Amino acid sequence: MILPIKRFFRNASTAAHIFLGMARHVDYKALNRYIISMNQCSSLDNILQEASRCLKEILNYHLFAFAVQDQDQGRLDVWIDPRIYQAPLNQLIYKDFGTIENLEIHSINEQAETTVKLLTFHDKNLLSYSLMDDKCLARMYILPERHILPYHNEILEIIVKTLGGALKNYLSIKRLEDDVALDPLTGCYNRREFDRLLSHHIASSKRYDRDLSIIMFDIDHFKQVNDTYGHPAGDAALKAISKAVLNAIRKEDYLARYGGEEFVVVLPDTKTPRAMELAQRLRGVIENLDIAIACEQTIRKTASFGIATLGKNDDQESLVKAADAMLYQAKSAGRNQVIPKLYAVNVGS
Repeated sequence: MILPIKRFFRNASTAAHIFLGMARHVDYKALNRYIISMNQCSSLDNILQEASRCLKEILNYHLFAFAVQDQDQGRLDVWIDPRIYQAPLNQLIYKDFGTIENLEIHSINEQAETTVKLLTFHDKNLLSYSLMDDKCLARMYILPERHILPYHNEILEIIVKTLGGALKNYLSIKRLEDDVALDPLTGCYNRREFDRLLSHHIASSKRYDRDLSIIMFDIDHFKQVNDTYGHPAGDAALKAISKAVLNAIRKEDYLARYGGEEFVVVLPDTKTPRAMELAQRLRGVIENLDIAIACEQTIRKTASFGIATLGKNDDQESLVKAADAMLYQAKSAGRNQVIPKLYAVNVGS
């Protein structure tokens, strides 16, 4: 009786080893396929999508998320699948990153999100992996459905290392692009990048029949700041005003320094009335902004605004020219004004 029992357990153990070996082979084959695909991706969105597919196939997760905090800009981006876990995940992100301000959520797989029921999970069941860079902090989260086997930990470590390398390359490229695209003084987009962005959004608006508006504004009597307090004070004013405007616009909007003390805000999917509301709000933000120009010395400035909305026959040149003409009318009407193309008046008539 003892001998058959021993033989049974020995055979069962052998079968388990064979099954485990087969499972390991299948999972590593899938891992290699996705690693190759990840290394061929050029954007962080696509890299994370491939990583999520890999982990879904191997571990059939309940939740996959990836958070990146840019320490220079203070921005926190989170990719999540599925998005129904956003509320409980936010609590964990706050614990790990110390903030959820400037948080932007990206859905990895929007098509798969068919349920609206709010779910939760226990932190002890969630696996978390940290990735570090000299200027950013990143963390990967996964809540697996399948039982974690020893070799699964090896797979997860390989994926984390691959994501770390991809993130490093992505940030290096992004910083090089930012150096070319951003105005070095204010940190908003420069004239060349504005031209590129506006051209792209005009083409998209015409193709998909969407609205597009721009706000052009100019700081009133800016030369007086340089003449009275010096150019460092003028630089401080440009920095303070551009920062205040950046904090007041939507994440999908773009702020560019058009030249000198003149700026442009690109507003995708925005009609004239909504652009007017935003311009009036920006006018108030600037008017009430205390600008520190020296130790314990502050000044206040105002700005004039012109608005134009893309028309059927407009191109990039005509749209910018229309906004510039409205800005000129705002200045002629006494400054610290908002004038849209729709309500333009003949000054002096």
